[in-house]
Amino acid sequence: MVLARPHVVRLLTATLVGRLPTVMVPIAVILLITTASGSLATGGLLGAVYSLTAALSQPVKGRLLDRYGPVRVSGPGAVLHAATLLALPHAAGAHRAGAVAAVVFAALTAPPLEAGLRAMWPRMLTQPAERRAAVLLDSTCSGLVFITGPLLTGALAAAHGPDAALTVAAVLGLAGAAGVLTSVPARSWHPTSRPVRASGRLLTAWLGGLVAVLTGTGLSTGAMNVWAVRLADENSAPALTGLVPAVFSLGALAGSILLARRLHRASARRHLVTGSAALQAAWFVPLLAAHHHPASGVTVAAMAVPGLFHTVVTTSVVLTVQRLAPAGRRAEAYAWLILAGGTGHALGTALAGALSTHPLGGPVLPALGAALTLAAAIRTPAHTAPGVRA
Repeated sequence: MVLARPHVVRLLTATLVGRLPTVMVPIAVILLITTASGSLATGGLLGAVYSLTAALSQPVKGRLLDRYGPVRVSGPGAVLHAATLLALPHAAGAHRAGAVAAVVFAALTAPPLEAGLRAMWPRMLTQPAERRAAVLLDSTCSGLVFITGPLLTGALAAAHGPDAALTVAAVLGLAGAAGVLTSVPARSWHPTSRPVRASGRLLTAWLGGLVAVLTGTGLSTGAMNVWAVRLADENSAPALTGLVPAVFSLGALAGSILLARRLHRASARRHLVTGSAALQAAWFVPLLAAHHHPASGVTVAAMAVPGLFHTVVTTSVVLTVQRLAPAGRRAEAYAWLILAGGTGHALGTALAGALSTHPLGGPVLPALGAALTLAAAIRTPAHTAPGVRA
């Protein structure tokens, strides 16, 4: 069993903790700015700025990881990121420009723990079955991040204000990064020399298609988070801010358990297209529930349905990259996936914030994101990357 392999449990746990700020900070920023300015549109915009900046910087961080390793890249980043989060409430209260600058700098310095972990799997695990199992565990951990992060942020913000949520995010980010960076695999990372065939353009048709797929899923989740804030505000129920994304992530966790029974190497693309089609259909469940039962338990419970198929899509994408990414550029390839999800998330957050008083600000935008996911999945090439052995 892959969990019995050395360092696997430690790296999964530490990365899980270290990635919580990536979910907590955008929600906390939305709440912080909305409280300070009274404008959900402004809060949604700055939350989108954080997600977009963090996403756009991922390929550069991935390239640095491939070249220098996680200790030299993620270590300084984790310290600067935590310090900026602690200063963010003061910057937000002083001037809007200060808040924007702090949000951007926090995003730029966020350590690339997710890309680093995925790039370490082939270094630690020699058997293809073990690597596939590790990817599924990684997806399950991602589900836990998206369950715990919104719930923790919503609870802290309701009890102590958004400042407390940012403080806890800073502490968790530092603790998780420390757990990863003091591990043997991270400290013994040696850059892989790039073969000639891997030195060219990485964003070719196969990876570009997968980037488009995850952009659609990111748009859905970003819009969903703002919709959750809107529901909480309309119904004077702060817990909905974290409860809606958490129920979605519970569905994603269930999806990873079901997928584990059907995971085969040759079926990654079939799972991708099937999962994308199911995801598109599944978003109509909360859409109809919200129309007939606004802000009720039925609407919240319905969020688990699209979450169920979200894991199928994202796991299929990661498995494809694991098989096709050339040696020496794996972290960069995974970073493009994170860029895609983050960019889509930022776009969804910004659109939902701008349309916060319009019907499209509800679950309609997530459904549109799922439509983009399906269209991209259908068009993604089934063949391998040129010059890369499958």
